[in-house]
Amino acid sequence: MKGKVVAIHSSRGGTGKTTIATNLAIAYSRKGLNVALLDLDFRAPSLFSIFSKWIQMPVKHWLNDFMLNKCTLEQSLIDASEWFGSSGKLFLGLANPALEAIRSITGRSRAWEVSAAKKLFAMRTTLFDDMHIDCCILDTSPGIQYSSINGVVSSDVAIIVATLNPVDIKGVKNMLTEFYDEFEKKAVILINKAYPQTRIWSESKRNELADQMENVFGHAVICIIPCYCDVLDANTGSFLVETHPYHSFFKDLQEVTKKLEKM
Repeated sequence: MKGKVVAIHSSRGGTGKTTIATNLAIAYSRKGLNVALLDLDFRAPSLFSIFSKWIQMPVKHWLNDFMLNKCTLEQSLIDASEWFGSSGKLFLGLANPALEAIRSITGRSRAWEVSAAKKLFAMRTTLFDDMHIDCCILDTSPGIQYSSINGVVSSDVAIIVATLNPVDIKGVKNMLTEFYDEFEKKAVILINKAYPQTRIWSESKRNELADQMENVFGHAVICIIPCYCDVLDANTGSFLVETHPYHSFFKDLQEVTKKLEKM
Protein backbone atom coordinates (compact mmCIF):
# COMPACT_ATOMS: atom_id res chain seq x y z
CA MET A 1 0.00 0.00 0.00
CA LYS A 2 1.50 3.31 -1.09
CA GLY A 3 -0.04 6.69 -0.48
CA LYS A 4 -3.58 5.70 0.49
CA VAL A 5 -6.03 7.55 2.75
CA VAL A 6 -8.51 5.30 4.57
CA ALA A 7 -11.47 6.82 6.42
CA ILE A 8 -13.01 4.83 9.27
CA HIS A 9 -16.66 5.83 9.55
CA SER A 10 -19.90 4.70 11.22
CA SER A 11 -23.51 5.78 11.33
CA ARG A 12 -23.48 6.24 15.11
CA GLY A 13 -21.29 5.87 18.17
CA GLY A 14 -20.64 2.60 19.95
CA THR A 15 -19.78 0.47 16.92
CA GLY A 16 -16.09 0.13 17.78
CA LYS A 17 -14.99 2.52 15.01
CA THR A 18 -12.13 4.10 16.96
CA THR A 19 -10.94 0.73 18.28
CA ILE A 20 -10.73 -0.53 14.70
CA ALA A 21 -8.95 2.64 13.55
CA THR A 22 -6.31 2.62 16.31
CA ASN A 23 -5.49 -1.08 16.16
CA LEU A 24 -5.45 -1.02 12.35
CA ALA A 25 -2.93 1.83 12.41
CA ILE A 26 -0.68 -0.03 14.85
CA ALA A 27 -1.01 -3.23 12.83
CA TYR A 28 0.12 -1.44 9.66
CA SER A 29 3.09 0.20 11.38
CA ARG A 30 4.18 -3.16 12.78
CA LYS A 31 4.15 -4.51 9.23
CA GLY A 32 6.78 -1.93 8.36
CA LEU A 33 4.52 0.71 6.80
CA ASN A 34 4.67 4.39 7.71
CA VAL A 35 1.27 5.36 9.09
CA ALA A 36 -0.50 8.54 10.18
CA LEU A 37 -3.61 8.22 12.37
CA LEU A 38 -5.67 11.42 12.53
CA ASP A 39 -8.58 12.12 14.87
CA LEU A 40 -11.18 14.00 12.82
CA ASP A 41 -13.90 13.55 15.44
CA PHE A 42 -13.58 17.10 16.71
CA ARG A 43 -16.96 16.92 18.47
CA ALA A 44 -15.99 13.97 20.66
CA PRO A 45 -12.21 13.45 20.52
CA SER A 46 -10.99 10.15 21.91
CA LEU A 47 -7.49 9.40 20.62
CA PHE A 48 -5.80 11.60 23.22
CA SER A 49 -7.49 9.66 26.02
CA ILE A 50 -6.68 6.32 24.41
CA PHE A 51 -2.98 7.13 23.98
CA SER A 52 -2.57 9.23 27.15
CA LYS A 53 -0.69 6.38 28.84
CA TRP A 54 2.22 6.95 26.44
CA ILE A 55 2.10 10.74 26.08
CA GLN A 56 4.78 12.02 28.46
CA MET A 57 4.98 15.67 27.41
CA PRO A 58 2.16 18.24 27.09
CA VAL A 59 0.77 18.35 23.56
CA LYS A 60 2.13 21.51 21.93
CA HIS A 61 0.03 21.43 18.77
CA TRP A 62 -3.27 19.68 18.19
CA LEU A 63 -4.80 18.70 14.88
CA ASN A 64 -7.26 21.54 15.57
CA ASP A 65 -4.34 23.97 15.34
CA PHE A 66 -3.39 22.66 11.91
CA MET A 67 -6.98 22.94 10.68
CA LEU A 68 -7.11 26.53 12.00
CA ASN A 69 -3.80 27.45 10.31
CA LYS A 70 -1.97 27.86 13.63
CA CYS A 71 0.74 25.31 12.84
CA THR A 72 1.98 22.99 10.11
CA LEU A 73 0.78 19.43 9.73
CA GLU A 74 4.17 18.10 10.82
CA GLN A 75 4.01 20.20 14.01
CA SER A 76 0.61 18.74 14.89
CA LEU A 77 1.78 15.12 14.64
CA ILE A 78 3.27 13.05 17.48
CA ASP A 79 5.79 10.32 16.64
CA ALA A 80 4.49 7.20 18.41
CA SER A 81 6.68 4.71 16.55
CA GLU A 82 8.65 3.56 19.60
CA TRP A 83 5.58 2.98 21.76
CA PHE A 84 4.65 -0.29 20.07
CA GLY A 85 7.96 -1.57 18.74
CA SER A 86 6.91 -0.79 15.18
CA SER A 87 9.29 -1.37 12.30
CA GLY A 88 7.44 1.37 10.44
CA LYS A 89 6.65 4.91 11.56
CA LEU A 90 3.44 5.75 13.42
CA PHE A 91 2.33 9.38 13.71
CA LEU A 92 -0.71 10.59 15.66
CA GLY A 93 -2.74 13.71 14.96
CA LEU A 94 -4.78 14.31 18.11
CA ALA A 95 -7.96 16.38 18.35
CA ASN A 96 -8.10 18.66 21.39
CA PRO A 97 -10.53 17.27 24.00
CA ALA A 98 -10.86 20.60 25.86
CA LEU A 99 -14.44 21.92 25.82
CA GLU A 100 -13.41 25.35 24.54
CA ALA A 101 -11.46 23.78 21.67
CA ILE A 102 -14.46 21.62 20.76
CA ARG A 103 -16.75 24.65 20.74
CA SER A 104 -14.28 26.66 18.69
CA ILE A 105 -13.85 24.20 15.83
CA THR A 106 -17.40 22.82 15.70
CA GLY A 107 -18.99 26.26 15.57
CA ARG A 108 -17.33 27.26 12.32
CA SER A 109 -19.19 28.47 9.24
CA ARG A 110 -20.00 26.42 6.16
CA ALA A 111 -17.39 28.41 4.23
CA TRP A 112 -14.75 27.34 6.74
CA GLU A 113 -15.80 23.70 6.41
CA VAL A 114 -15.26 23.97 2.65
CA SER A 115 -11.77 25.35 3.24
CA ALA A 116 -11.15 22.54 5.75
CA ALA A 117 -11.97 19.98 3.07
CA LYS A 118 -9.44 21.61 0.74
CA LYS A 119 -6.89 21.50 3.55
CA LEU A 120 -7.40 17.75 3.99
CA PHE A 121 -6.89 17.20 0.26
CA ALA A 122 -3.77 19.38 0.28
CA MET A 123 -2.19 17.55 3.22
CA ARG A 124 -1.71 14.48 1.02
CA THR A 125 1.35 16.15 -0.50
CA THR A 126 2.90 16.64 2.94
CA LEU A 127 2.06 13.11 4.09
CA PHE A 128 3.01 11.14 1.00
CA ASP A 129 5.73 13.22 -0.65
CA ASP A 130 7.44 14.96 2.27
CA MET A 131 6.91 12.51 5.16
CA HIS A 132 6.80 9.34 3.04
CA ILE A 133 3.64 8.06 4.72
CA ASP A 134 2.27 4.87 3.17
CA CYS A 135 -1.19 4.97 4.76
CA CYS A 136 -3.18 7.71 6.47
CA ILE A 137 -6.09 6.53 8.61
CA LEU A 138 -8.81 9.06 9.42
CA ASP A 139 -10.95 8.37 12.48
CA THR A 140 -14.02 10.39 11.51
CA SER A 141 -16.98 11.49 13.56
CA PRO A 142 -20.03 9.21 13.27
CA GLY A 143 -22.98 10.09 11.08
CA ILE A 144 -23.18 12.76 8.40
CA GLN A 145 -21.52 15.92 9.69
CA TYR A 146 -19.17 18.31 7.94
CA SER A 147 -16.07 16.84 9.60
CA SER A 148 -17.01 13.29 8.67
CA ILE A 149 -18.03 14.31 5.15
CA ASN A 150 -14.70 16.09 4.68
CA GLY A 151 -12.82 13.02 5.90
CA VAL A 152 -14.67 10.62 3.65
CA VAL A 153 -14.51 12.86 0.57
CA SER A 154 -10.74 13.31 0.98
CA SER A 155 -10.15 9.55 1.38
CA ASP A 156 -9.43 6.89 -1.23
CA VAL A 157 -11.66 4.34 0.48
CA ALA A 158 -13.89 4.30 3.54
CA ILE A 159 -14.46 1.44 5.94
CA ILE A 160 -17.91 1.75 7.48
CA VAL A 161 -17.97 -0.04 10.83
CA ALA A 162 -21.43 -1.46 11.46
CA THR A 163 -23.09 -3.82 13.89
CA LEU A 164 -26.11 -6.06 13.39
CA ASN A 165 -28.30 -3.73 15.44
CA PRO A 166 -31.38 -2.87 13.30
CA VAL A 167 -31.01 0.85 14.08
CA ASP A 168 -27.38 0.74 12.98
CA ILE A 169 -28.20 -1.18 9.80
CA LYS A 170 -30.84 1.39 8.87
CA GLY A 171 -28.44 4.25 9.60
CA VAL A 172 -25.70 2.74 7.44
CA LYS A 173 -28.13 2.13 4.57
CA ASN A 174 -29.22 5.77 4.72
CA MET A 175 -25.60 6.98 4.72
CA LEU A 176 -24.76 4.83 1.73
CA THR A 177 -27.80 5.97 -0.25
CA GLU A 178 -27.75 9.66 0.63
CA PHE A 179 -24.01 10.24 0.67
CA TYR A 180 -21.64 7.50 -0.52
CA ASP A 181 -23.57 6.44 -3.61
CA GLU A 182 -24.46 10.05 -4.42
CA PHE A 183 -20.78 11.08 -4.42
CA GLU A 184 -19.62 7.73 -5.86
CA LYS A 185 -17.23 7.19 -2.96
CA LYS A 186 -15.62 3.77 -2.59
CA ALA A 187 -16.81 2.13 0.62
CA VAL A 188 -16.68 -1.30 2.22
CA ILE A 189 -18.48 -2.60 5.28
CA LEU A 190 -16.86 -4.08 8.38
CA ILE A 191 -19.35 -5.94 10.56
CA ASN A 192 -18.16 -5.61 14.16
CA LYS A 193 -19.43 -7.38 17.30
CA ALA A 194 -21.25 -9.80 15.00
CA TYR A 195 -21.53 -12.63 17.54
CA PRO A 196 -20.03 -13.55 20.94
CA GLN A 197 -16.43 -14.72 20.71
CA THR A 198 -17.38 -17.77 22.78
CA ARG A 199 -19.74 -18.93 20.03
CA ILE A 200 -17.92 -20.84 17.31
CA TRP A 201 -18.93 -19.89 13.78
CA SER A 202 -17.85 -21.89 10.78
CA GLU A 203 -16.28 -20.17 7.79
CA SER A 204 -19.35 -21.00 5.71
CA LYS A 205 -21.64 -19.35 8.27
CA ARG A 206 -19.53 -16.19 8.28
CA ASN A 207 -19.55 -16.16 4.49
CA GLU A 208 -23.32 -16.58 4.51
CA LEU A 209 -23.68 -13.56 6.83
CA ALA A 210 -21.32 -11.56 4.61
CA ASP A 211 -23.44 -12.36 1.57
CA GLN A 212 -26.61 -11.33 3.42
CA MET A 213 -25.10 -8.01 4.51
CA GLU A 214 -23.75 -7.30 1.03
CA ASN A 215 -27.29 -7.76 -0.31
CA VAL A 216 -28.62 -5.42 2.38
CA PHE A 217 -26.04 -2.66 1.88
CA GLY A 218 -25.16 -3.11 -1.78
CA HIS A 219 -21.47 -2.85 -0.85
CA ALA A 220 -18.76 -5.43 -0.18
CA VAL A 221 -18.19 -6.70 3.36
CA ILE A 222 -14.46 -6.58 4.05
CA CYS A 223 -14.56 -8.50 7.33
CA ILE A 224 -16.82 -9.91 10.03
CA ILE A 225 -15.43 -9.57 13.56
CA PRO A 226 -16.91 -11.24 16.66
CA CYS A 227 -17.54 -9.38 19.92
CA TYR A 228 -14.25 -9.63 21.81
CA CYS A 229 -14.68 -8.43 25.38
CA ASP A 230 -10.93 -7.95 25.77
CA VAL A 231 -10.27 -5.97 22.57
CA LEU A 232 -9.45 -2.81 24.48
CA ASP A 233 -8.71 -2.79 28.20
CA ALA A 234 -10.14 0.56 29.19
CA ASN A 235 -8.33 0.54 32.53
CA THR A 236 -4.81 0.33 31.11
CA GLY A 237 -5.28 1.47 27.52
CA SER A 238 -3.49 -1.62 26.26
CA PHE A 239 -3.97 -2.66 22.65
CA LEU A 240 -4.26 -6.30 21.68
CA VAL A 241 -1.94 -5.82 18.72
CA GLU A 242 0.61 -4.69 21.30
CA THR A 243 0.03 -7.18 24.13
CA HIS A 244 -1.45 -10.18 22.29
CA PRO A 245 -0.24 -10.10 18.67
CA TYR A 246 -1.64 -13.58 18.01
CA HIS A 247 -5.13 -12.76 19.27
CA SER A 248 -7.93 -13.61 16.83
CA PHE A 249 -8.88 -9.92 16.66
CA PHE A 250 -5.42 -9.12 15.32
CA LYS A 251 -5.76 -11.89 12.74
CA ASP A 252 -9.04 -10.32 11.61
CA LEU A 253 -7.29 -6.96 11.21
CA GLN A 254 -4.49 -8.57 9.24
CA GLU A 255 -7.14 -9.84 6.82
CA VAL A 256 -8.46 -6.29 6.53
CA THR A 257 -4.98 -4.92 5.76
CA LYS A 258 -4.45 -7.51 3.02
CA LYS A 259 -7.75 -6.66 1.34
CA LEU A 260 -7.15 -2.91 1.58
CA GLU A 261 -3.78 -3.28 -0.10
CA LYS A 262 -5.51 -4.84 -3.11
CA MET A 263 -8.09 -2.06 -3.42
